[in-house]
Amino acid sequence: MCMGIRTILILCADCDPGFRLAQLVGRSDYRAIAGIREHTEAARYHRLGADTARIDPTDREDVDTMFAELDPEGLAVISVLGGTPQMNTQGNLNVINAAQAAGVERFLLVSSIGCGDSAGAVDEFVKVFVGKALTAKTWAERQLQTTDMDWTIVRAGGMLRRNFKGGAILIDSNTVSGHINPIDLGDAVLRALISDKTSQRILAAVDADDAYETSGREVIAVDI
Repeated sequence: MCMGIRTILILCADCDPGFRLAQLVGRSDYRAIAGIREHTEAARYHRLGADTARIDPTDREDVDTMFAELDPEGLAVISVLGGTPQMNTQGNLNVINAAQAAGVERFLLVSSIGCGDSAGAVDEFVKVFVGKALTAKTWAERQLQTTDMDWTIVRAGGMLRRNFKGGAILIDSNTVSGHINPIDLGDAVLRALISDKTSQRILAAVDADDAYETSGREVIAVDI
């Protein structure tokens, strides 16, 4: 066990990176809880060794009820929420604020390259299509940083639907860009969560063969 973590709650476990996290945590020594939406089949997570919690992250009362039923001691939260404006903003803010109120100590937020001080790493053409999502995720990043939780932010590169490569790296840079496979992202996120070297850090997650520094500097993976 690392950093006192005993249980890992994965919010949006019904997205591809979230499902990968449920797979990894379900076969580890940690207890896995997959936060899933109402229409998602729970049995596929139970087969992975994970418990499930039905949750609508955009409903603060629903989120508060879920956390009230969980023991905050040894609980770590991973939020992979996204896909809609409501999830990017209200969903993430609800989860962050409820976790803080419940006494959760460890929280990892999956965000995107292009958020916050990494805005310059994204092409202006891309911002035309995803600018609102990046703004929403930036609000969530800023809110998390105001809490007293032990937080980590992982900014994912652009999603590519390609075969799993196992080549994801984490980079301490706000000028790096690149892409990543959703399964590789799940692997990188879990490594970042359980490391004792990622506290209060913002890291980028990209494929090692696809990463490049818009600043012209060398791409250097962090040692976690």
